[in-house]
Order: sequence, then structure tokens, then C-alpha cells
Amino acid sequence: MTMTHQILSAAAGHPVTAGDIAVVEVDRIMAHDGSTPVVARTLEKHGLHQLAAADRAVVVFDHYYPATTQAEADLQSLAREFAARYGIPVHAGRGISHQLLPELGLVAPGRVLVGGDSHTCTEGAFGSFATGLGATDVAAVLATGRLWIEVPEVLTVRLGGRLRDGVSFQDAVLHIVGLVGVRGALGRALEFVGAAVSDLSIADRMKLCNHAVEMGAVAGLIGVDGTSERWLAERGADLGAMGLAAHDPVGATADLHVDLGTVEQMLALPAKPDNVVPLAGARVPHVDQVFIGSCAGGRLEDLHQAARELDGAAVAPGMRLLVAPASAQVQELAMADGTLGTLLRAGAVLLPPGCGACLGRVGTLRDGDVAVTTQNRNFVGRAGSSRSELYLASPAVAARAARDGRISDGEGDGR
Repeated sequence: MTMTHQILSAAAGHPVTAGDIAVVEVDRIMAHDGSTPVVARTLEKHGLHQLAAADRAVVVFDHYYPATTQAEADLQSLAREFAARYGIPVHAGRGISHQLLPELGLVAPGRVLVGGDSHTCTEGAFGSFATGLGATDVAAVLATGRLWIEVPEVLTVRLGGRLRDGVSFQDAVLHIVGLVGVRGALGRALEFVGAAVSDLSIADRMKLCNHAVEMGAVAGLIGVDGTSERWLAERGADLGAMGLAAHDPVGATADLHVDLGTVEQMLALPAKPDNVVPLAGARVPHVDQVFIGSCAGGRLEDLHQAARELDGAAVAPGMRLLVAPASAQVQELAMADGTLGTLLRAGAVLLPPGCGACLGRVGTLRDGDVAVTTQNRNFVGRAGSSRSELYLASPAVAARAARDGRISDGEGDGR
């Protein structure tokens, strides 16, 4: 039985398989400042005032915090009132929900987690079946404590080999998105297995599962091993169902094999995440803005990569370099080890931990702007004008673009 089906079977209380309709118990529920007001209004509209799962819920202000308009402030006030009414904790300005929940020990392997955001799949890096829902569905789960779900088929991706020098795991993730495509895993759960997965850092595991939804998947999962078990235990996570997420990386049958040793530095061209090409073949002579951050590329390791490229250098004239750590904890660590100092001296502007620039809420792109970003989506109008261009890249490639004013591979004529 796959990891996905093991977890859902336990949550349903009976064996399930792909295509079954199941009602499963939910362990954790997340809503943010964009989805919580809709959750509150939905429950009020239907007269639902007794919430079975309020004690499993958490609200994170990450999309529109701090408020920049009265409308945003009013929505956050509504969300705070709703949370206070039911005793739901609110974390405002402490970081992106998908980074913050694991930091707080709120992600449990072998359990089901839902969130009012499509990138909730990030938490699958810790052996959780984590899936994003619309706000009205989150309201239903809050009211009942359960999720009605069609059990997904599983697409297994086996990773082998080792990355070459100069290639980051974000390059590998873009490579995988390019192979699978934005609809290649539609409606399925992605499970990542193989010896190479065991070698991945926690940050890279989160980066990989974060992109599951960019391939159309409802979830992305990595089994728990010694690395993730220690990381979770240090943060007080519930490890009681960890056995359900201890998927055998050797015995699983794979639908797709990826040799990391063949991966090059990659770039996703506008305007889809799977429009991926090797960096060496890309020619973009002018870049206006670079953003290093988001739930895909704002962790400490990402900031380290960017700082190595910009150490002792300066951003190109007229360049706008925006940096947003994924959480306040990441920001504190990057401040303590000098990473933020390096980036600021190079000309970066530090943004609050959160989602702002990924949405174009800050650093909004105007007509004709070309931007390079470490986020996960480059759809038309994603970060501002529908007449702007958004390229997805690793932190190292993005930092070089900020330094050089153009997209480059850092070698010879490609620079």
C-alpha cells in the first residue's frame, strides 16, 4: 500500500484505495488572512456556530500583513474576531504558513492536514497528507473535523544520483516540473522516493513538495527518515503515527525516474512553471527586478545561495532586488550569521516575512517589466501587470541576475 493510502486508510478508519470516496479525520487545519474571512462568513451564513475542530485550527496572517489598505485591515479584524470567538491562535507577521507550521511543531507525520492555500502540500515533506482546499471547504472541515475526499491515485517519482557542482536543488525541482508538466499529476498524489531523497535537507524536501501543486497534484509526500524525525522531534511534533509515513524508498515501484546527476541549472520561462529550459540556452538581456523569497525560495539555505553570489558585489544600476525570508525565524538566523548584511550591502531591500512580493502586493510589476524570482508561479499577471514577464530560477541564478542586470549562467559568453 502506498504512503498516501496508508495515511488515508488510518484517517478513514478502514482500508481505502484510489477512486474510493472516503470521509477522513483531519489532524490540523490552517487558514490565512486571505481565506479566514471567507471561512468565517461561510459558517455564519449556514448558522454553524459549534465547531468540532476549532482546537485543531490555526490562523496565519502572511498574505496581506501588515495591512496596506483599509479593506485589508478590515478583513484582518474580522479574522481576529472569528479566531478569538473560537479560541483559535493567530500568528501575524511571523512568516508564511507553510514554513511556520512545521517550525511550530504543528505538522504530524502520518496524519491529514488541510489548509486554505494551494501550497499546503509543502507539509508533505514531513510524511503528512497535506492538501489545499477552498475556503468554503475549510469551513466544512472546521465544523465537522472531517474531510470528504476522493482517494487519489499515486504517481511515484524516484530520485537517484547527485547534483553536479553549481547546480542547486531548485534547479532539480524545476527540471521535475518540466518533466511532469502542469497537468501531468492532475488529481493525483505525488510520492517522492529513492536514495537521493534521503540525502536531501529539510529545506529541499519542502521545496520539492511545495511544487506538487504546480504539477496538478493534490498532495506531495516524502516518507519520514532519521533526518526528518530528528527535525520534528526538536520542535515537539506528534510522532505517534510516524509509522504510516515510513515508506520504503527501495521497494516502491516508480512511475518516473530522475537522475539528479543529469540536471543543469534551469529557468522557467513565462508564463507557466513547466516552461522550463536549461539556463545555458536562455538569453534575457535585461532584468528589472529580482525577488528572493516565497514558500518555495525563502528559506535560510536559499538566502545563503544568494549571498554567496552577491558577497562583495552590488546590484546592477536601476535593479530592484527584494528579499523576503520565509519566516521570522529564518530572518533571525540570516541576521545572526551575516547573510542579511551581505544582501543589504549589495543593495537588497528587506521585506517582512510573508507572501507579499509573490502576489505582487509589494514590488508590483509594471507593463514591460522583466523579473526573475525564486517563487513557484509565473502565470500572466501573477505579480502585477499582465504585460510583465516572470522567470522562475534558483536563488543563485536570481542573485546573478540582480548583479548583472540580465539572466546569465555565470560562465563565459553565457554571462
